[in-house]
Parts: sequence; C-alpha cells; structure tokens
Amino acid sequence: MKTFSLLCLVLTFTSVSAQNLSVEQTTLQDLALQTQTIETINSYRGKALLAQASSLPGQAYALKSPINVQQIRYLKGSGASIAEGEAFAVLQGPEVHHFYMAYQMKKELYNQARAHFENSKALYKRKSLSEKAWLDVSNEFHDTKMEFDELTHFFELVVGFDEEKDAMTLASPIDGSLEYSGIRMVDANSLIASFVPNDAMRIKLKLPIDGKQNPEYFIAKNCQFALDFTEVNESAFYLTAWAQLTSGDCRLVKGQIVSATPVYSLDAYKAKKSAVFSWEGANYIFIKTENGFDGVEVSLINAQNDNYVFQSKASLVNKDVLVSSVSALQGILLGLGQ
Repeated sequence: MKTFSLLCLVLTFTSVSAQNLSVEQTTLQDLALQTQTIETINSYRGKALLAQASSLPGQAYALKSPINVQQIRYLKGSGASIAEGEAFAVLQGPEVHHFYMAYQMKKELYNQARAHFENSKALYKRKSLSEKAWLDVSNEFHDTKMEFDELTHFFELVVGFDEEKDAMTLASPIDGSLEYSGIRMVDANSLIASFVPNDAMRIKLKLPIDGKQNPEYFIAKNCQFALDFTEVNESAFYLTAWAQLTSGDCRLVKGQIVSATPVYSLDAYKAKKSAVFSWEGANYIFIKTENGFDGVEVSLINAQNDNYVFQSKASLVNKDVLVSSVSALQGILLGLGQ
C-alpha cells in the first residue's frame, strides 16, 4: 500500500513537472496570500569589495637629487595634497652651498658663451670667421648649454636660498600629492620625492571572475568611480581592476583602503526572496493570473538584503508575484493537502 501511494506521488510530481506549474484559485481555499508588484531594474549593486587607493604606474613625477645632501627637512607630510610651486622641502649642508654657487657660475659662463656664440655667428655670416672657428664656437656653446640646461631643470624648482644656513628650498613641479620615504639624508641620484598628478589617482581592487559582465562603475566613500581598465593576473579567480573618480569630492591618499561596491548595468527584476522556490533544480516564482497562479522560471543574479535580483525569458513587467504561502502552493502542486 505504501509503495502504491509513493508511486502515485511520483506520477503526480512527474505529471506536474511536465506541464506548466499552475495552481487554480479554487484549490487555494482560505490561504493567506500576499502579492507584490515585481520591480523592473536596469542596474544592481554587487557585493562590496576592498579597494586600495593607488596611482597609475609611471605617472608620478620623480625628483632626484643631483648632489649628496647632508640634511633634508620636509615641510609637508607624505601623501599630502600639494600645489604647483608650493614649497615642500629644505635641503641643507655644505654641498648645497657649493652646488648653488656652481650653478651661479655656470649661469654666468652660459651667458658669456651665448654672447660669444651670437657675435661669432654674425662674423661667420659676413665671412669674417672661418668655418672651422665657427664650428668650434658652436660646439662649445651647445656643450655649455646642455650642462646649464640640466642644472636649470632642477633650479626651476628652487624657490629660496639661505646662504648663512647653506639651505635651499624646493617647490612642487605639479599639482598632486607628495610622496617620500621619510629619510633625512639624500645621496646623489637618489629620490628626494615624487609627485602624483591628481588625474593619476585610482582605486585598485581584485574583481572576481564569475562570468558576469564587468561593473559599469563603483561606489566608494559616496563617490562614483568609473571602471578604467582591467589587468589579467596569474590568478584564475580574480582580475585587477582600476577605477577613476568621476563624481563626488573624494580625497584619496595613496595606500588608503576603502570599501567599493560594484554597480552592474543589466535589465532585470527584483522581488522578495520569499517569492522564489526550487523545482527540479531550477528556480521559480508564482505570478498572479485571473484564475490563480502560474509558476515562471527565473535565473537568480544577485541577492540584496531581503530581495533577489533575477531575469526571466518571460516578460514580468507590472506582474504581481506571490510572496507568502509559497511552500503551500508547492504542496498543492505535489498533491499534498488535497
């Protein structure tokens, strides 16, 4: 007898699964049935991810020291915002004084070489100077100019010199953020500081490779960051994503960790989680009809608090979905309670 009852149940289940999952209004009796109009959406938020404020590789302006510096005093903290021409450090020591004096001498030599070059050029044009003599003057001038230009690039950032203290004040070459290691001595050709342009700042995060499309943008610190580009890593699970600030006033410091919520562009629907039920390995919802409820298969995309985001092959625009007593209707489909 038990075997026969089980066989009937299996046959009933098979019969129901082979047709539309419909429940007639007449079989609902006194069930408390609550419905909700399905919400149509064109974007949804994914799970928040940890992101780090970073600068694009190769974008920073690196300022190196042309001499050994006995002492350096930074006027602003590393990571601070800085404007072009704003003082950021004071170099001090005997070599600083010698270097400054050498620059003044080189400037005088350059001015003399330039005057000699112009006079010789005029003589050469009048055929009063041999071609060999003119070539010697020209080569000497251009060698002097190259040496002077190399120094000039550095001294364009010198905004003050204290001869008594052997101290030279440096200014930022660009608007951006200041970065340095906090050292107190600088050797020749070593880094004094680097300056990250404001438009080079990004948030950098690991984006799961889950078959979904890339996010359209991210929300972090109440600001919006547009996806800039992604990098393929050795990991089979993550991509490295870079996103640029597009709206909001977010002042990021390099290395800062923030929470970033990805926002995906997608035409989909949203309803309470209680509306979704499983049937033969697929997910369904019950849609209200004139005669009762019809089961419609859906593909779950994401969970948002008490709601599911999902898609369906059938249009669900302005449809009402059952959000209570869903398991009771499943039981009716299985022939339980009849």
